[in-house]
Amino acid sequence: MKILDKYIAKQILLSIFSVLGVLVLVVGVLDLVDEIKKVNDSYSLTLAFLYVFLNIPQNIYEVLPIATLMGSLIGLSKLSSTNELNAAKSSGLSLSRIIKITLKAGALIVFLTFIIGEFIAPKGQQIANNIKNLSESTRLSMKNTDGIWIKNKSSFIHIGKVYPNNIVQEISIYRFNKKQQLIESLFSEEGNYVDGKWNMKNTVLTNFENKNIEIKNETNSSFEEFIDLDLFDIMIIKPDQMSSFQLRKYIQYLEDNSMESKRYQLAFWSKFSIPLSCLIMFLLTTPFVHSNIRSASFGQRIFVGILVGVALFIFNQTINKLSIIIDIPPFLGSFLPVFILLGLSFYIIKRFYGSKVLLKLFLK
Repeated sequence: MKILDKYIAKQILLSIFSVLGVLVLVVGVLDLVDEIKKVNDSYSLTLAFLYVFLNIPQNIYEVLPIATLMGSLIGLSKLSSTNELNAAKSSGLSLSRIIKITLKAGALIVFLTFIIGEFIAPKGQQIANNIKNLSESTRLSMKNTDGIWIKNKSSFIHIGKVYPNNIVQEISIYRFNKKQQLIESLFSEEGNYVDGKWNMKNTVLTNFENKNIEIKNETNSSFEEFIDLDLFDIMIIKPDQMSSFQLRKYIQYLEDNSMESKRYQLAFWSKFSIPLSCLIMFLLTTPFVHSNIRSASFGQRIFVGILVGVALFIFNQTINKLSIIIDIPPFLGSFLPVFILLGLSFYIIKRFYGSKVLLKLFLK
């Protein structure tokens, strides 16, 4: 029986990775076409290819749930079309056993999704963005023209432009006392983090604590504490490009400074809900081993798979955006689509196989 289990799982996984390869190739080609349009003297075609290549892990991470649904659907449909599932059931393989086999294959996909989303994709995107920004001769900023505002304890920091290699420009720092009175301001043209210090150029330091305002002008100055370097690295990347460790650290920083963290909390919980959704996708394909569904053509099954996949993707994106706009806890906003999919999966199993099969899934 173990040989048969491995065979079914192998066919499903081969179908999933085949669909994954096609989807990643399509997304990669579209990305490459977009990057080729940006090629110039400083951003070569080679760098465009490298940028797209480094973003492949992120593309894999994003399309894996849909690839899982479509791939497992194709795999089970092939086995059903060739009557291999009928033969397996005739030899004593129960429906609940078939579902458990697919879930075991799904466990591998869940592990793969988590590893890619946590360790590989964020690093790949960060390297890709650094390469792209460093190639720009004008050193384009990683943020918009308004710059970024940072609250650090009793200080408010404004950075006009952020560049690779820990370089910032147009720096303004305002420090307040416990009575919320301005006691010091600092303006600097440029800062660069080197050897554990922030080196500032053309700095103007103004002290308001005394009756007489003191102003100091310095061509070069150094600060050990300007902003935490790890936190600085996190701030110049998007939430979906962070690992769960980076997200947790940044969320803690935002909450300590009474700042909005909902968007980052949603990204944090998505690191766990997306891999879990891949497992549930396997349950959604179970009707395709039912006798009433097997009569459908292979093309019809693929069409249904694509339709369901697109619908689930749109539904998930809608819920995520709504959770930011309206007052929905980030955990619920991230896992609500998963809970709904799980409920739908259980309904499908009960509808086609009955309650007994559903109970057997939780029993040996």
